[in-house]
Amino acid sequence: MKKIPLFYKYLISYLALLIIPLMLIGLLVYNHYVAILQDEITSNHQRMLEQIQDSFDTEIMELHKISAEIAFKPELTPYQLKQNMYNAVKAKNLFLNYTSANAFIKEVFLYIKDQPYIYSGSSTYPASLFIDTFYRYEDWTFEQFTKDMNTLSRPVLRHSEAITSERLTDDRVLTYMVPLPLNSVSPYGSVIFMIEEQTARKMLQGLHENSDGNTIILDDRGELIVSLRDAAYLDQPGFYQSALQLPSGTSTKQVDGKEYAFSTVRSNEFNWTYITMLPIEQFMERVDEVRTRALLSLGMVLVIGSVLIYALMHVSYHPLRRFLLFAGKQWGESYRNLNDVTHAVHKITEEKQSMGRALIDSRLAVHEHMLVTLITGRVTDPEPFMEKAGEAGIRFTKPWLLVVRLAVRDMESFPGQQQSDMLRGMERLMRDRFECYRVVGLEGPVVNYIVAIDSEEGDWAIEMKAVLGGIRELYGIDITAGAGNRRQDIRQLGKSFIEASTALDFRLLKGYNELILYSDIAMQTNLGYTYPRQAIEAMEVLIRQGDTESLKKAVRGILGTIESSAMPLHMVRCICYDMINCIIKEMYRIKGTLDAGKGPYPDVFSLTKFDTIQELAAVIEVMCERLCADIVQAQAESKSAGQKQEMLVYIQNNYHDQQFSVQNMADRFSISASYLKRQFKEQTGKTITDFLNHYRMEQAKHLLRTTDMKLKDIVQRIGYFDVPSFIRKFKQAFQVTPGEYRKLYGSNEHDSA
Repeated sequence: MKKIPLFYKYLISYLALLIIPLMLIGLLVYNHYVAILQDEITSNHQRMLEQIQDSFDTEIMELHKISAEIAFKPELTPYQLKQNMYNAVKAKNLFLNYTSANAFIKEVFLYIKDQPYIYSGSSTYPASLFIDTFYRYEDWTFEQFTKDMNTLSRPVLRHSEAITSERLTDDRVLTYMVPLPLNSVSPYGSVIFMIEEQTARKMLQGLHENSDGNTIILDDRGELIVSLRDAAYLDQPGFYQSALQLPSGTSTKQVDGKEYAFSTVRSNEFNWTYITMLPIEQFMERVDEVRTRALLSLGMVLVIGSVLIYALMHVSYHPLRRFLLFAGKQWGESYRNLNDVTHAVHKITEEKQSMGRALIDSRLAVHEHMLVTLITGRVTDPEPFMEKAGEAGIRFTKPWLLVVRLAVRDMESFPGQQQSDMLRGMERLMRDRFECYRVVGLEGPVVNYIVAIDSEEGDWAIEMKAVLGGIRELYGIDITAGAGNRRQDIRQLGKSFIEASTALDFRLLKGYNELILYSDIAMQTNLGYTYPRQAIEAMEVLIRQGDTESLKKAVRGILGTIESSAMPLHMVRCICYDMINCIIKEMYRIKGTLDAGKGPYPDVFSLTKFDTIQELAAVIEVMCERLCADIVQAQAESKSAGQKQEMLVYIQNNYHDQQFSVQNMADRFSISASYLKRQFKEQTGKTITDFLNHYRMEQAKHLLRTTDMKLKDIVQRIGYFDVPSFIRKFKQAFQVTPGEYRKLYGSNEHDSA
């Protein structure tokens, strides 16, 4: 090595410094990051499939909600629809609302057992022509349709199948049938939803817009519901069963001699299986592209670096000797090689860096201290303070200042590194639109900013809302901002900080994802509010009665009172804690303890941990629903034995009363009308109205057979208002008029009597 010229020694050294890191990157970092990219692609693919599954399940659950709404619509009850065709025409708009508000649904039909028509938003179809003429299924005859509708006891989805209809834009549909009411032992009808295959396929397109892959949905029996594309392998025997056995997540499998990457997700709601399959070369296309580019980049860096090192060595070597001589003269020492000079320069550099770090740390500390002093309103002499602030890097070029405080939902639950990244991103978005500084020396999880704007009025609030929207979109979080009033005097900035804190506390009423201005809440606060004490006391009564629906309405009513009355924030908190106290008292009365155990009750102590009244209302509704269910169960066990007979006796004793009503009957038994209807239906299999009408008709038949009473007297005797209405209902029930019935049956029985 001593015989090698110094030039080549340094050339070899520099080349080694270039090649060794490149080798390390190629062998370690390169492979590591390629594996990370591959995992990220796999995870993204899986997440997108989970989003498709959530969207599809949500649409199906929405069909259940629509079915429940139809079941509770008075205009769509069997009684109303069979009165006359005019009621069916009136009901059309209700169906049109469902199809126009939900793009997932093409058609909605209502089928009522033992009625000759099928109802929809576009028309009323004769049941005998519905399948054979208007909607001709390839594999669903009218006889099978009638059988399926009359025996339907749970929701059933007919898979994508061929159909011929002038009313549809697609020639294949998915048909979803839901019994009415849902989960009933004896449904009176069903809702039929038609979903065009092309609509379902659009929901499956997200993963394969520019690829040869496919997305399929299988039911719990391994049968195909719908697929994004038709392919030959879908018709292979055993394909769906083998696909159904794939593990959740991502795996590989050969199909028709070609290797595919499969991603699988299973729905917890319906036990369906969502599967995407993508040719492995397309699945790994991005990884291969990154791998190729990385290798090319490493090669280019090696070649270009070697050339530059060689060229720079020629330029730098000759001045090096002169530098050694100069350094020796300047420092009074003899330097025979670069190591001695490098050691001396290194010491000087370390001392300089140490002094620089100390200066930077000191400047940062001064910067933060001055911002805290400014935001807390402890500035006494503005001009000297702003002069020192300018030296610390704090300069305001705009005349108006205000404080903005940002609160992120559950920010303390994020990992430390994620919090740091989030704060940096938020500050970047703020500075893109405002002249502002983040103040970090205050306690608590709230992020504080001092913001400068051009004038007292203007569009700064619109810009601030845009910043909040950008933060939500970037990090997928819920965030609320509270803003104080604007000030020109920096000594008044402490008041703006207090105002911003007060505004931020109003997220209890406003909720998250809002910009709350102190000027707005100051004008909105109403001191003439009404405290909803009677509504809170009514909650206890409704819980003890087991009336879930009325209880939910009461909770929402209290919430509406809070939102509409603009009452002070401290009084809102009092109302919230009164509601919590009501729930805790009733739970202790029923269970004898506040411990929820392993049951479906939320932890009662978690009731006090809420940021918005909407969150509190949601938890209260869950607990109230469970408490009511427990009470109803206890009442049902103690009263079900004799309650049925009491209800039947009441109707038999009061059927002739023209003012007969369910509410009067409910008052007689000291229960709510909705609970009475539900109990009567469960214990007798009929509604109160159906049973009452049936009993009145039977009494009318008896009087027609055994007496010579005038028809008007019979009508009044059984509780009807007018004769024409009675005649129409009698003929609908028995296919003959009362007079014809008396002629057929009355004379013989009357003579024998």
